[in-house]
Amino acid sequence: MVDKIDYTGKVYLYSSGMPEDIIIASKQKLQHLGVNENDIVIIGLPEGVPEGSIMVTIWPHYLSVARVKRVRQGSIYAPQLFNIDL
Repeated sequence: MVDKIDYTGKVYLYSSGMPEDIIIASKQKLQHLGVNENDIVIIGLPEGVPEGSIMVTIWPHYLSVARVKRVRQGSIYAPQLFNIDL
């Protein structure tokens, strides 16, 4: 279990079409893990995420946390670091 998310800059929360209540619960979970509310950027598509930043994908029962390693021609390579239960 992770106690805190280590990041600099922004944390990109990829909603992937999830309902608003799950997005709100996800933001609250990230704040509980040390992410400043002003640093959370909600995105509907995995585009425009800078290399080196944290991208969190919302799934129905958990959050998948990854660090963006490479962005090339609209594709993002972001190996998963860990999951967080919602």
